[in-house]
Amino acid sequence: MKTQDKLRYLQDHWDDNVAGKLDEPELLRYRSNLLGSDLRITNFGGGNTSSKILESDPLEGSQQTVLWIKGSGGDIGSIHRKGFARLYLDKIHSLAKRYRGVEFEDEMVEMYPLCSFGDNAVAASIDTPLHGFLPFTHVDHLHPDWAIALAAAANGQDKMQEFNRSYSHQLIWLPWQRPGFELAMMLRDAIKKTRDCDGIVLGGHGLFTWGETQRECYLNTITVIDQLGQFVSAHLERRGHNLFGGNRVSQLENYHSLGHEIFPFIRGRIFSNL
Repeated sequence: MKTQDKLRYLQDHWDDNVAGKLDEPELLRYRSNLLGSDLRITNFGGGNTSSKILESDPLEGSQQTVLWIKGSGGDIGSIHRKGFARLYLDKIHSLAKRYRGVEFEDEMVEMYPLCSFGDNAVAASIDTPLHGFLPFTHVDHLHPDWAIALAAAANGQDKMQEFNRSYSHQLIWLPWQRPGFELAMMLRDAIKKTRDCDGIVLGGHGLFTWGETQRECYLNTITVIDQLGQFVSAHLERRGHNLFGGNRVSQLENYHSLGHEIFPFIRGRIFSNL
């Protein structure tokens, strides 16, 4: 996906000169820091980023696919390499055989430390299986306010389809489910059903996007978020009145000059309709 001519509000800050000197874990850190540096993309401490990286097993030397994911309680805007939890991907997948259903999903959290790779000392996030069961190399799960506006709307699923038609996307919708193993199974099954999808909107929650390279993942994420911003702004213009329950703030592209004030206010509002 080419984005440079499609972005209206966000900026593509990726620097090939910087990225070209980094290994995969550092590219994950770099991607995460870029995304987390802009509160239009996700709130402080919010969201998760991950990569599935081939590494040599420290005990017996075999090549293993390792899930690197933001550790519990971390912030992607300031995270360092050591802030990512590392887990054997095949062990995460094997947990599906142990899963007894939604009423027992809390017991799955106790199994995540058993999947740790190497000398990992970082607690795995509750969102770990959400990333592990998506069949993509690099995954971003963020809570941009523009996506929340759609995800929390009473007619959000219909508006998502309108967004897909308007911007040639294939986002799919999942109803709200608290983060955990059940939601991971829902994500896994949704992807199997709609293999050409390019993102997932979680009702009342947030957004998943992905890519097969770090650069592709970053571009896909900022493009979808920016276009969601264009979509919400267009609805504001057409409706001619405020959707957010307070004084309307125009010119969302001047976000930085507003001191980041509008978006924390918008966050969490439940809209009747877009």
